[in-house]
Amino acid sequence: MDRSFAMLLLLGFLVLLTLLFLALFAVAPIFWSCMASLLYTLSVFLFNERHHVHNAQEFENRFWTIFAVLFSTALFFAKDSPLALGIWSPSLGFLAVLISGYAMHVWDRSMHRLEMSKLVRLKRGTATSSLNRLQDAGIPIENILAQLNACLNDLDQTYIPSTINNWFYKAFVIRKEREVISIFEEAEPSVLNYLVCNSKLGLIFYKVKDHQSFKHQHRTKLIELLAIDKLSQLNVHSRVIVLHSLQTMKLPANAKAEYCVRNIILNTKQDDLSDLKTLMDSKGDYWCMNKLIFDDITSDIVRKDILDHIQRQARVQFNHIAFNTRRAKTRKRKFWRKVLSDVDDTLTCSGGSYPSGIDRRYGKKVMYPGVLGFYRELDLGTDGPDEWPEHTAGNLVFLSARPHVYKDVSEKINHAKFAQLQKMRGMHTTPSLLSGDIRSGVETLAKNDFGPLARKKFENFQQYVSIYPEFKHVFVCDNGQGDVRAAEMMVDAFPKQVEAIYVHEVQPISKTYKYDKDAWIKKSIKPYFFKTYTEAALHAVTRRPPLIRVRGLRRICENAISDFYMIQNKQWPSQKHKWDRHGELNQSLCYCNEYLTACGEKTVPLIEAERLWKDGQKVQTPFGRGEVLSFDPLFNMYEVTLDWRPLNIQLKEFKENASKDLEKSAFEKPKRLQGNDESIKTLDTVFENNEETKEICSKNIRHGVGDMDSKNPQRHPNKSFDTSIDLATPNLVNESDGEISVHESHKVTARIHCRFISKYTPPHLPVFVKEEESKSGFSFWGSRSEQEEPRSLFKKDDKCSTQFGCGTVLDYRKNSGIVVVKMSSWSATCYLNAEAVNIVSEGFFNRMLRIISTDTTKTSTSLTKKSLAQKDDVNPFTVDCILCTPYGQGRIIHALDEKYNNNNSSMVSGNQPPAKKVIVNPTKPYDTVAISLSSWVLANKTSPVLYSTVDNARRWKAIGDEERTKNSGGILSTFSSIVSQSVKKLIVGKPKRKVSDIPLEICVPKYVRFFTDGAAVKSPYGKGRVVSFRELDGVYTVALETWKMADGNYAKLYTMRDNLFHQIANGCIEGLPVLTSLGLTGTLISIQPKTSIHMIAAPTAGMVCYLQPKDVLRPLKASVNDAVLTPFGNGKLVKFRPKDDKYEIELCWGAKLIATADSLERASFNETEKAFVGMSWVLKYFFSSENDASQKRSRSNSIASAR
Repeated sequence: MDRSFAMLLLLGFLVLLTLLFLALFAVAPIFWSCMASLLYTLSVFLFNERHHVHNAQEFENRFWTIFAVLFSTALFFAKDSPLALGIWSPSLGFLAVLISGYAMHVWDRSMHRLEMSKLVRLKRGTATSSLNRLQDAGIPIENILAQLNACLNDLDQTYIPSTINNWFYKAFVIRKEREVISIFEEAEPSVLNYLVCNSKLGLIFYKVKDHQSFKHQHRTKLIELLAIDKLSQLNVHSRVIVLHSLQTMKLPANAKAEYCVRNIILNTKQDDLSDLKTLMDSKGDYWCMNKLIFDDITSDIVRKDILDHIQRQARVQFNHIAFNTRRAKTRKRKFWRKVLSDVDDTLTCSGGSYPSGIDRRYGKKVMYPGVLGFYRELDLGTDGPDEWPEHTAGNLVFLSARPHVYKDVSEKINHAKFAQLQKMRGMHTTPSLLSGDIRSGVETLAKNDFGPLARKKFENFQQYVSIYPEFKHVFVCDNGQGDVRAAEMMVDAFPKQVEAIYVHEVQPISKTYKYDKDAWIKKSIKPYFFKTYTEAALHAVTRRPPLIRVRGLRRICENAISDFYMIQNKQWPSQKHKWDRHGELNQSLCYCNEYLTACGEKTVPLIEAERLWKDGQKVQTPFGRGEVLSFDPLFNMYEVTLDWRPLNIQLKEFKENASKDLEKSAFEKPKRLQGNDESIKTLDTVFENNEETKEICSKNIRHGVGDMDSKNPQRHPNKSFDTSIDLATPNLVNESDGEISVHESHKVTARIHCRFISKYTPPHLPVFVKEEESKSGFSFWGSRSEQEEPRSLFKKDDKCSTQFGCGTVLDYRKNSGIVVVKMSSWSATCYLNAEAVNIVSEGFFNRMLRIISTDTTKTSTSLTKKSLAQKDDVNPFTVDCILCTPYGQGRIIHALDEKYNNNNSSMVSGNQPPAKKVIVNPTKPYDTVAISLSSWVLANKTSPVLYSTVDNARRWKAIGDEERTKNSGGILSTFSSIVSQSVKKLIVGKPKRKVSDIPLEICVPKYVRFFTDGAAVKSPYGKGRVVSFRELDGVYTVALETWKMADGNYAKLYTMRDNLFHQIANGCIEGLPVLTSLGLTGTLISIQPKTSIHMIAAPTAGMVCYLQPKDVLRPLKASVNDAVLTPFGNGKLVKFRPKDDKYEIELCWGAKLIATADSLERASFNETEKAFVGMSWVLKYFFSSENDASQKRSRSNSIASAR
């Protein structure tokens, strides 16, 4: 499904949805108005996950409860509702509303409970306390865990909300919460680690509450106990569990949760910190390290402290390796490479399903052979153990373009797929996932531009590198969408962190989005395009330095073979796709075997094709009917005995065999098939065969694989081959000496690929139609006889149509069946098969007019040619003779030869004064003709001179005379051309625009202007302003303000649009506060790209400022009147002091605070503007024009700065 079809389906769905809503609204306006309001509220809730409503599980539970109550109220009490139960019985309706709200409340709580009750099972790299060790030490660990679970069950009432339970049973709840805290306080380090790893810690954090009393802040006390007080007793595995539990509880649910997370990470150092981050990403859910730092943590200060700590620890690890310390030796045995990969068309095939991908070589959702082995060997590297250790967390990460939806709705699908691959196909680790967003996805679908997807993947990679700076990164992607562009941005921004880039070639490299081969040559890392993962593995082992081991290459080849065999026949789009992939994969396996042999390793067997035709079975081939002798499974080729006897003999033999079989079946009872006999699958495709006798050469004819011995498939196990060659002639083999020989029985042996063999069809004699039957009694009025004429007869000058356009038949070669056609729509002569040429018939009026106009044209043409010949004999090229050249009209200023100018030694133009004589050397003849192009005028008011050979000048002159002759035709010629063209359009269709062999005039295109005069622009040579623009060649004249000459003027730059960009004030971003040269603070609304004008809203002055980039000084943390967040509470910014860079803030409790930029955060932005759906977005979309930015605005309340 391509993009056009997908857009049509989407449009049809939206139209049907709109019509359905209008129909329902017409039937029940009150009820469906309520439904529309509730649906809009629900969409705003789902697409605004950063809103404070999502800060705690309790808040979300209250939202869903209220939503269910409102929905049931509209359903049961609306007058036009189909279930207006409340109108008939208000008591019953009120009861139904309460039941609906309570059911939603209980269901949502159960979903939260189920999510937080999951035990995190991680692959451990270090030893942890086990149950057996604790029992051997005499510690009743099972009793302690049972006591903890009993307290949790008392706190977690299934059908009673926690708020009501705390009201009625407050003392009991407080006692149980203290008991839970005391269990963790009294636990020894080994017991504490066991309790953390085997208890429902997330649910405990959620059920232990902070009460209104200061003494009963039990949740805060429990979190501080595990994250601060007893953090030193927790191992890396337990710290991961604590972080995961805080995430599922949601960090904003407790005021100190973010600082506890900061404390856990800052107190984990070096290799332990790397293990903690890796384990956080290998849990198999979307609660990963990237989400914790960049989504869950809302404080920029906490986030900055964590990232700075990660960078410091990475530098310490690099220093250990540089000085070769003891810890460096231990570090070398671990895995320090992150493998980042795309999902669609890289891990699994999309089947060409838009917008997932474009690859149709495999079936949809089929895993590419060898991809998991390639991931494993890249993760394993060249150091450390030879095989992947069990119970070890890996470093596989998937960068997906699929957008993130509410919570983990979209991520769950991918993680379920990864779990299935890990369980059934042996994926070596549990990968993490970095998803896209809805904004980039919608923009890509709307504009068909993969730029937003590429930028989103780069942003995800940028965040990921900041978390893992001590790792190298290998990016595996495809060239179907914007992955190559994302890889280019990765290499440009992080050249030291990116180790290699592998691109799965799912379309021609020339169609790759924004791929510039010349630009990649200058980069240190270059992408490697591959079609099979064995090919990528061969490159990874042969590059310097290598990424995988030689044994790893062999393991990848073995995995690719097993993966190919696991693809079921129903998963292939067609049998041809399977044959193509079989040959493609075997080709790369041959190359890998050559390298394995050179390295002294054991080779891998090639993939054997499935046999479709058994020995002795009659088949149909393009070279005739035959019988299968043998089968070569490696090359998928059959040895077939072809029957080249005359058709009447074959038909006679077939009838005799059929009659014998019929007689035999009449006397014999049919035998019952044995249970172990399997039916051979047959291909239902039938090929059209050419029954003409083919000429057989006496020499050896060898196919690309003709020298392979089918009886010994292991004869050349490492030889490369190509099974996609189109067989033109069969490979004829004599069993005695290998020479081609035609036996007396007209039977030969040939090796033929399976794709050219089809089901056997009985022979039949051709039927010829008599010529008298095809004649028409009214042949004068139509062209029935010509249409029914055999396809093999073509006459010269016949009009025809081909797949390359319309043309005229020049010649027909009967022996080879080739038709020579001169194309009329473009200058070319085609040699085509007779089947590809269709004769265009003529009607009566067109034929009569063509005969009349042909006679008239021949007469006028002969007279014209005669007069031209006489004129040429006298003087073919004289001074001031007019010629129509491909470069425009001109006149001759230098004669052709001295024999036409022997009377005068100089030539004088009749329009020129005597002083401007052109002197010609009488002793040296001119080999060229000098033509002054009058249609071109240079800067000095003269015309350029064109020097042409004699042949070109004659041809240009003849074309000009012929055009003038055509323009002077009579009425019959004009009417004939109109009728013939009309008939031609009806028969052939609208022809392409005719392009003459030699154009008579060059049309220079005019370029469209983008930047206006005075626009501030950036160029590779510095900043400047546009001075002028030339429409003729699209060149801008730019005055470079950074280059000032000695005379006080600016240097001028002449460049095209591609080298110019609009200026943006230093560090300023649209939507954020800025400081202007007017002393005002405001918000940068937008930047006009054609003029570089910055539109700034200054609410304090009540105006909009249109300023040049130089008048926008720098960005600010907040502007005046913005609400800000400080460590001392919320407040409002009342003044900004540019001299000392201080902010004066009026706090909500009346105090005045003077703070720096680091101690405040801006909180005045509108959350709905950032969301995909919001009221402002809807109003802007429906009630604003696309050209609002370019329309003139009222300047009554605005200020503009000078250029």
